[in-house]
Amino acid sequence: MRRTRATRAMAPRRGAPARAPLAGGAKKPAAAPAPPPPAAPPAGPIDPSACLHALRVEVRKSARLLTAECVVGGYVAFPIALSREAGPKRAQGDHRMPEGDYAIAGPPLTSRFHLFVPIDYPSVADADRALGEGRIDRATRDAIADAHAEGRMPPQDTPLGGAIGLHGEGVRWHGDLLLNWTEGCVALSDPAIEELVRLVRRGTPVRILP
Repeated sequence: MRRTRATRAMAPRRGAPARAPLAGGAKKPAAAPAPPPPAAPPAGPIDPSACLHALRVEVRKSARLLTAECVVGGYVAFPIALSREAGPKRAQGDHRMPEGDYAIAGPPLTSRFHLFVPIDYPSVADADRALGEGRIDRATRDAIADAHAEGRMPPQDTPLGGAIGLHGEGVRWHGDLLLNWTEGCVALSDPAIEELVRLVRRGTPVRILP
């Protein structure tokens, strides 16, 4: 077969490598380098002055310790005093500390325990448990659940009790963090509650574990 001038022009020159055609005639850009991974936050305890605010608070009764996880990473820890009676709170006047998931419910208040930071006890879980055990009626349970749904402090005058929070020692209990003396609250030293007040705000989660 005779090769026309057109076919000769299209044929690659002898010894020249063949090049694959590019889609659309555009040259594919080089991939951008991946950004460096972020620095890992410190996992251990840090100086309280380095903590801007707390993401969450955890109380471990068995360790007599409150830890606040910091937004910058790491945590600050404070020893605590426990309630007079052991076990999870179930009723008004039982002198027990609740167990479960709560949140800071308002700003700090001055009190005979130096400062008092309220939490939103009783929780919906507390109310559901109490209803199932016959300790409250349906109307009380619903009032507690409605308050939580609307972002209000739940009723504090039900059979489940109230006025639970985090507070200092005050004059009466100064230096007695090794004793079990609260009526259901979590007690810290006065300097520690001042530090914690700086770290938490309304809505900060608080988990209390056995």
